Amino acid sequence: MIGWSGNIWPNSETFQVDGQDITVYYQIWKDGVTNFPGQGDSISAKLCYKLSQQSEYVEVEMPYFGEVGNNDEYSEVIPDDFFAENDIVHFYCEGYDSTDGTYSYGTDQNGAGPFTAENPGVYYIGSPTSIDVTVTFQVNMSLVSPVYDVSVAGTFNDWASGIIILTDPDLDDIYTGDYTIPEGSNHYQEYKFINGIDWEYIDNRSFIVDDSSPAQILPVVYFNNENPDDYTSQDVTVTCNVDVSDSASAGCIFDSLGIYGSVAPLDWDWGVINNPLAEVTPDILWSGEILFPTGSWKYVDFKLGRNGMDLEAGFGENHSFTIDDSSPTQIISCVYGTMGPVSAVDDGVICSNEIVINNYPNPFSSSTTISFSNTKSIKDTKINIYNVKGQLVKVLEVTSYELRVGETKWDGKDENGKSLSNGIYFYKLQAGSDILINKMILLR
Repeated sequence: MIGWSGNIWPNSETFQVDGQDITVYYQIWKDGVTNFPGQGDSISAKLCYKLSQQSEYVEVEMPYFGEVGNNDEYSEVIPDDFFAENDIVHFYCEGYDSTDGTYSYGTDQNGAGPFTAENPGVYYIGSPTSIDVTVTFQVNMSLVSPVYDVSVAGTFNDWASGIIILTDPDLDDIYTGDYTIPEGSNHYQEYKFINGIDWEYIDNRSFIVDDSSPAQILPVVYFNNENPDDYTSQDVTVTCNVDVSDSASAGCIFDSLGIYGSVAPLDWDWGVINNPLAEVTPDILWSGEILFPTGSWKYVDFKLGRNGMDLEAGFGENHSFTIDDSSPTQIISCVYGTMGPVSAVDDGVICSNEIVINNYPNPFSSSTTISFSNTKSIKDTKINIYNVKGQLVKVLEVTSYELRVGETKWDGKDENGKSLSNGIYFYKLQAGSDILINKMILLR
């Protein structure tokens, strides 16, 4: 049975030129068959096409064209005398495996499809360009590191890389270059930018040649359509607090705990203990800080390595969070072994030098006293208590502490008077525009 077929080219929903053949390419993969030189035994391909107003497809065998990696590629033409300007051509490609009599229907290079007789791909037939048009390409490379020779390639130059070189004359990270698309070309063109030998991994870009003028300037785009908002605008130090109490109670031994992840300085090198955390309370809490420099990708996947090993969860199961660069610091909390998005205790936490807050005892079993002192008067403020998931569990009122020193007690219960489970909790005091957060451990 054919394992996969696709990479049909040209892509569906594209414009083709009246008076020019449409050469269609199609790839097939079958494990242990197409990954050897030459056409795979038992494999064949067929191109089927018709005009939109016709009921029957023309069916033609596609000759073997060559190898593309482990795939066999086939090619055949839809002749130019089959269609005229303003026609719509329906098509699909069919792979056949004679060993079991099964068929496969392909997708195009943009992933559209699979195309069949009932769900065909579409080519729109238009007129060719009436004049030469010099097109200016522009790409912003400010989010790419390192930058090598930047070029552009597309349907207009048979996808030949390294030929149309772009330059950055203004040293503003915007690389530009011109290419003249000759009279008689297809109005519809596809292209990609290339950094050295690395092509953009996004779907092909496209544009319509405007032959009402001899010059056309395409808008500036970011390489790979990267968004600058997806990168940090300043250094952010993230404090990661990890509750290991459940796993420790179940018998897991925590001699060390490190963070491994997708964004530097994190990595997935399990051979060493990377970004180690410190044990704050034995078998309860580990904590550590990670500095993500300016320009870091904001979306972080990470995993906790116990004793230098990948033991927390299965492959591909990770924690995740988004770096909040509205503040230079951020606190996240998670439970060892509970995968998925983690919670920030507070967005944009401000640590004020004018306020000191603490609790005693810590850890505590029945109750703890939260005390604070500051250089300002505090009136009618409150202390919010959050669990490790960032959920608000209790609000403690604090009123009229004119002497700038105060305290309040918490009995380890939520707003409904229900005793909460053992673990890490965070308390937040807000005095005017100042906010301070600290952590405590409930251990009955």
